[in-house]
Amino acid sequence: MTQLNNIAFRVFSSPDTNDHEVRIFVDGKPFIAEHWPDMMGLDPDDILANGELSPREEPHRAMVVRCGCGIAGCGNVTVRISYDADRVTWDSWEGDPGEPAAGNLTFARDQYLLAVKDAVEDHSWETPDRTAARILAPLVDHDALALNDLKYQWASGRIRGDMFVISLEGPDGWHQILVHVPWNKQSPEEIAREAADLLKTDPNQWRDVVWNGDSRPPFDGPAWRK
Repeated sequence: MTQLNNIAFRVFSSPDTNDHEVRIFVDGKPFIAEHWPDMMGLDPDDILANGELSPREEPHRAMVVRCGCGIAGCGNVTVRISYDADRVTWDSWEGDPGEPAAGNLTFARDQYLLAVKDAVEDHSWETPDRTAARILAPLVDHDALALNDLKYQWASGRIRGDMFVISLEGPDGWHQILVHVPWNKQSPEEIAREAADLLKTDPNQWRDVVWNGDSRPPFDGPAWRK
């Protein structure tokens, strides 16, 4: 009989990368540190969102480890996640540097799903800006943004201490637009709703916008700058 493993996910602050990391514990031991001591866990937004860890009808690959510099594209490790009856399996590791030798892990499905659920629903680690970003995400009016060929990407309060910054994607030629909302004494809930309301308005009226790209966006508001 295959011996079952036990898994847990815990979020820790990562000051060096100005974000957080999800550390994985298998049978009570720090899994990433044991196999890839120079690497680290992913930010919660990248691994706990969109069902990345949840088993699907067909096996799928999920990134669970990133480079120690904090940039996932610099180096990462992925694993195949599959399930059969009452078990979930992690195997077929791929990564850089080298071929990871983490072996196959098998979990009781109920224990695995509960571990993922606990991690997704635990917000005790959040800083105010992470709370605001989480609250904002479901409030964004994507249809209103689409009318101006804009797409929501992310929001953060870590770029500037006095600002809540929203990143939008535009058409080719102006790939990123950063919308700044002054953050004074508003609660996370208040700043999130203020940001959501702002994104519904005419972009020409936005008060503090920085754009990055090869050509100027089709907006002539006085607050737009490269």
